[in-house]
Amino acid sequence: MSNPIAGGYHGRILEIDLTSGRIGESPLKSEWIEEYVGGRGLATRIFCEEIDPACDPLGEDNIVALATSPLLGTNAPTSCRGHMVFKSPLTGVIGSSNCGGTWAPAFKSTGYDALVIKGRAPEPVMVDVTPEETTILPASHLRGLDAHQTTERLMAERPDRKKQRILCIGPAGENLVRFAAVMNDKNRAYGRGGPGAVFGSKNLKAIRVSGDMKLDLADPEKYRSGLEQARYLIRAVPIARRLLRDLGTAGLIRLIDLIDMLPARNFQSNVHPHLENVSSRALWDSILTKPGACGMCPLVCQRHTEIGDEKGEGPEYESLSLLGPACGIYDLAAITLANYRCNELGLDTMSCGATIACAMELYEKGMLTSEQTGGFDLSFGNHDVLEQLVKKIALREGVGDLLAEGSLRMAQKLGHPELSMTVKGLEIPAYDPRASYTQALGYMTSPTGACHLRGGYAVSLAFFGGTKEIPRFSLLQSPIAIRNVQNLGIIQDSLGICRFTGFAFGTEPWARMVSGATGGDFSTSRLEEIADRIATLERLFNLAAGAGWQDDTLPDRFSDEPIVVEERESVVSRETIARMRGDYYQLLGWDNEGRPGKERLRSLGLENRWA
Repeated sequence: MSNPIAGGYHGRILEIDLTSGRIGESPLKSEWIEEYVGGRGLATRIFCEEIDPACDPLGEDNIVALATSPLLGTNAPTSCRGHMVFKSPLTGVIGSSNCGGTWAPAFKSTGYDALVIKGRAPEPVMVDVTPEETTILPASHLRGLDAHQTTERLMAERPDRKKQRILCIGPAGENLVRFAAVMNDKNRAYGRGGPGAVFGSKNLKAIRVSGDMKLDLADPEKYRSGLEQARYLIRAVPIARRLLRDLGTAGLIRLIDLIDMLPARNFQSNVHPHLENVSSRALWDSILTKPGACGMCPLVCQRHTEIGDEKGEGPEYESLSLLGPACGIYDLAAITLANYRCNELGLDTMSCGATIACAMELYEKGMLTSEQTGGFDLSFGNHDVLEQLVKKIALREGVGDLLAEGSLRMAQKLGHPELSMTVKGLEIPAYDPRASYTQALGYMTSPTGACHLRGGYAVSLAFFGGTKEIPRFSLLQSPIAIRNVQNLGIIQDSLGICRFTGFAFGTEPWARMVSGATGGDFSTSRLEEIADRIATLERLFNLAAGAGWQDDTLPDRFSDEPIVVEERESVVSRETIARMRGDYYQLLGWDNEGRPGKERLRSLGLENRWA
């Protein structure tokens, strides 16, 4: 780079081996900063340094890498997000999870940029990190506590620490539920792909951090020029200035239904008889107590809610849709209580809801019997079982033990894998791909499986992308649009900022802010090159782990069973899947089997990675 890195980083990686109990640190390599920035990029690079792609995700050889970003600790909008990378026990490919809240900035304030966790402790442990010392402590007394109880207990143990923050798992992680989450701030989740199960397999219950170390800006004037533009644009765009604040993410329910994209009954339909019962207006009128926000966030999209004498957060759009209409359920109170339980017990609400929806279809078609469910009536629309089912999944009790494996393993065990709505084993979010080719291709090519974020927030491209909006069924434009939005997402994840800022502006203000914070040359073109490198490294890991072009597809339902979109029947045909996949590969410099070419690898400095 033309300028040396002068700010934004402590230059230290904390390393913990739970098998030996060794605690150490290593310097953060300057080339890793220049080539991967932070967050998702840095965590992926650290993870790939030592991981064996063939390792058992629930074995002690799996590695967890958590990384912060150079903007954490500044006043950049939404700059609070950390990133976690691991081999997913749900999918067998790379697990890549991003989370807001306050834990990541608090970890950075201990004087480290990243954390690497290896091995497996013989008994439950927690890790305590301060600028002065890192210790591994017994945690058997925390066994069985939910994420809220664990957070409260650990905060109370050190009342002298005013800035402490807790990252932890609940019973779902302890019981190795394959879609268990890692929680912070009680209700913020590193959710997708099962990182909580990886923590559980390592006997790691929690990580408590506390510190007050700060970093100066290398070029305050350049940083401030990007910051002022970002703030102006956030105030200028209605969706950023008002809509998220007024409606929260639940406001998407009506919009996604309006564009024929909201799934019902395990993606068998997109018709909703009682949608008004779960709309943002219903949430506002009946259970909302106040809006909320992650750290440094002016968008305020969180929703604090109350059911009877219980208080919590959410449900957000994905949780509301997949625990609700995807299960044929339109009872807001039941959905909200199930969402509370997921947060407390440490479950990914998306995979949980989608797995329950799959179980309901299996049950209604006679493939999952009442005897197997322990007497539970898993008919679509039965909201009475929802909260109980969440608890049984987290504790692996009765039929919950079957669902705890995720929808694909459950459906395979029952002889009907075609009823699992997954890509690469990860449950599809609440946007039906038959309503948009961009959404379909985003799911297909996401490195982690069917993720709306890692695959690119594709729904925005066809419906609220502003000047970047394209027709929803454009075969010609979808591959390049998806590549661009995926790269933007990689940049956002690597800078530690929120996807929703993309509604207001692209990379240019961020390029000036990160260059100003670090003193380095992080121009928009360099950030694009970095995104290409990260995407390619993720692909190389997946190939080495055994995933290939045949996994970049959709469940047969989306090709064989049409839904009505804009008053006509719509599917994503196998021919369309093949064409979009091939065009996407060509655009990225990959061959027909999705393998990056030698020249592409050489240009990105990755030619020796798992050769």
